Amino acid sequence: MKKVFSLLAVTAIVTSAFAFTKKSTTFCVKSVLGNTCIIIQNKMIHIAGIQFFHYPQAPGKWDGTVAECLNASPVNHCIEITRLKDN
Repeated sequence: MKKVFSLLAVTAIVTSAFAFTKKSTTFCVKSVLGNTCIIIQNKMIHIAGIQFFHYPQAPGKWDGTVAECLNASPVNHCIEITRLKDN
């Protein structure tokens, strides 16, 4: 019985670790010049990544489309800080 509980505990820990992984590899970020928002791909959120100002993809925020990102304001939309590295 102890082995079953140990196995369940390990499974819960491993599963919860994957729950916090950002699966999306497309981000709407402020351009290098800071005058527009652009889409970058094949990135993942990582603590050791490069800092970007991004427009989060969520209900009521960026809808994930190219048009919405390109029309976003770099002052009002691409403002949340995240660290991204190559996926």
